[in-house]
Amino acid sequence: MTQEELRHFHSLEEILSQGTLTPLFQPIVSLQQQQILGYEALIRGPSDSPLHSPINLFNTAHRHGRLADLDLLCRETVIRRFGELGLNHTLFINTSPAALLTEGYPHGLTLKYLQQAGLSPQQVVIELTEQHPIDDYELMRDATRHYRDMGFSIAIDDLGAGYSGLRTWSELKPDYVKLDRHFMQNIHDDRQKRHFVQSMIDIARSIGCKVIGEGVEVRQEYLAAQSLDLQFVQGYYFGRPTRHPQASLDPNLFSQRQQNSLLQAGRPRKNTLVGSLLNELAPLRCNDSVEQAAERFQRQLKLTALPVVDNTNRVKGMLWRDEFMTLYASRFGRELYGRKSVETFIDTTPVVVETSQSLKNLSYYLTSQQSEQQHSVFIITEEQRYRGVGSLIDLLRQITDMQITMARHANPLTGLPGNVPLSEQTRDVLEQQRDVTACYIDLDNFKPYNDIYGYGKGDQVIHHTAKILREHINNDIDFIGHVGGDDFIILFESPDWRQRCEAILDAFQQVQPQLYNHRHMQQQGIHAMDRHGREMFYPLISLSIGAVRFRDFAGILVESELAECATKAKSMAKQINGNSLYLLGKQQCECNENLVSPRLMASNNQA
Repeated sequence: MTQEELRHFHSLEEILSQGTLTPLFQPIVSLQQQQILGYEALIRGPSDSPLHSPINLFNTAHRHGRLADLDLLCRETVIRRFGELGLNHTLFINTSPAALLTEGYPHGLTLKYLQQAGLSPQQVVIELTEQHPIDDYELMRDATRHYRDMGFSIAIDDLGAGYSGLRTWSELKPDYVKLDRHFMQNIHDDRQKRHFVQSMIDIARSIGCKVIGEGVEVRQEYLAAQSLDLQFVQGYYFGRPTRHPQASLDPNLFSQRQQNSLLQAGRPRKNTLVGSLLNELAPLRCNDSVEQAAERFQRQLKLTALPVVDNTNRVKGMLWRDEFMTLYASRFGRELYGRKSVETFIDTTPVVVETSQSLKNLSYYLTSQQSEQQHSVFIITEEQRYRGVGSLIDLLRQITDMQITMARHANPLTGLPGNVPLSEQTRDVLEQQRDVTACYIDLDNFKPYNDIYGYGKGDQVIHHTAKILREHINNDIDFIGHVGGDDFIILFESPDWRQRCEAILDAFQQVQPQLYNHRHMQQQGIHAMDRHGREMFYPLISLSIGAVRFRDFAGILVESELAECATKAKSMAKQINGNSLYLLGKQQCECNENLVSPRLMASNNQA
């Protein structure tokens, strides 16, 4: 044993004998409910110890056969501290499969620790951290079954980074899988990572497993996770590991823009938000009696549930009619419970959603619940204060109406929103004076291409273009419409709209070789007849993007004025050879009265 190893060994022995570990907690966030689901407990050794780092700590314990002892000490430490914090959330406790499979591992102590801390097994997720390969899956299944039988849930940590992550997922059938931070870092700039994560989400949803994305550190990663309908995330963007974790999150973290942003956030149409489902219903207060609740239910026979709030109008839970009246109507029920407060009998985990949440996310959340957890009523809040209730049937009706409307007005070739939805979105943008950049996108030399290659190939070009545009917008805040033929409109609220446009042009240029035969690619164009019957040479198809930034045109008040400026911008872009992006200046459009010198921004990728 080297001197350093000996020093580490003595440090480990001291930690195990004196219990000098520091527990930290990092929030795990529900993107759909925009609130904290729970906390992952993390461990640090003494700050003046060579084993302060958890990697050094656990590697030393494994090397000296003390992994099980360290695992139990960590578990006892984090449970005790979590109980002291009094947080009414889920606790994720890391454990090593190698520790669980250690011969003579003392199972059952976790329940003792929980009892001492005033916690229940249903509040705890055992998170398997695969630092070493699992050799015996049968024993591992037995160990996890043991925890499940006691009421614990199971999670697999760092999926995609371990020794056999997919097999472990298949064998153990966990309640949660946590995607390794590698897949979340810069996910907004990496299409392959987005495809991978989307695949994992689809697999998990099909087998009733929940996915947590680790390592979300910046806003763009959060927005990308949100666009993929990822259920839960964890990372520095929402909170760092700390001994004193926050009990709630800053609502600004979920807003469509940051406080210092120059661009106002995209606001979806009101009928796509939970607020459109709001039904006002007077709630019960925590100190209201069971008799008062029974009187409400008996007076309002169609009432299926009653929300319960505290004195600050924050939601405490839901009182469900069937369960409550069964209890109240039982023999001696009124005498036993009549004067007690309703808080004793409420469901503390009803579905609670903000008015600003999208109907799509609410639908995904409700359908992902287990059948025994599903109810027909959910609570609606605004800035975390009670507003009213919504019903599942209203949600389904609204989503159905949205889908029918979208299908009715979608372009039949691409499936993108057509003129009617685009017009509605444009009016909203103008009415709300949002800072948006409208980009009018047109294909150059498309008609001669159609004449030579035929309409079937022409339709393929339209499909390729629509696919590229879809892949380069932020679905949360940008809007894309297909106005007909080879014309598209994107209403960008993304602050990096220019980079997105340049990426669109680059992507389209990569597609060009798929559109032409070898001879036409060699000569960089085709010969075709113009409208006067004369043979002309036409360069390869390219994209022209004319951009109009609303904040540069304060005089634009109606849709027709915007259309005039966007058409002008597109015409200027088409005068540039090849793929081009042109930003219209104020002096170049008569609809704006506040004239200043024009600005030209052209990205010219010659074909």
